[in-house]
Amino acid sequence: MSEAVKTRRISIHFKPRTPARVISTIKKQFANYVDDDDELVDYFKSDLHKEISASMTPGHKLRELRLATGMTLKTIGEKIEVTAYRVSDYEHGRREISKAIAKKLGEAFGVSPAVFI
Repeated sequence: MSEAVKTRRISIHFKPRTPARVISTIKKQFANYVDDDDELVDYFKSDLHKEISASMTPGHKLRELRLATGMTLKTIGEKIEVTAYRVSDYEHGRREISKAIAKKLGEAFGVSPAVFI
C-alpha cells in the first residue's frame, strides 16, 4: 500500500540582478511546481524587516545597508573619509558612530542619519 506524502515547501529567491530569461526558463521548466500566487514583496519594505531592524544596533544597520548596496568597507570609508578598518569597527560595535559620521553615512546611503544613531 502506498501513501501520499507532503514534502516540505521550499522557496527560491533570485538575486536582483538575475536575468529575466533565467527566471522565465526556470518557471517554464518547473511549471508544475511553481506557485506564482504569492505576491512578491521588497524585503526592505516589509513588516518583517521593520521588526528585525527595530532590534538592530546602528552597526548592524550599517552592515546591512552596505551589503544590500554591494559596497565594500573601503568604498564606504572613502565616501565618509575614514579607513576601511574604522568602518569595520563601526559595524562590529567597537566604535560608536558619531553624529558627524552618521550624517555622512546618511548621505552615502540616501537615508536619514537617525538610522545610525
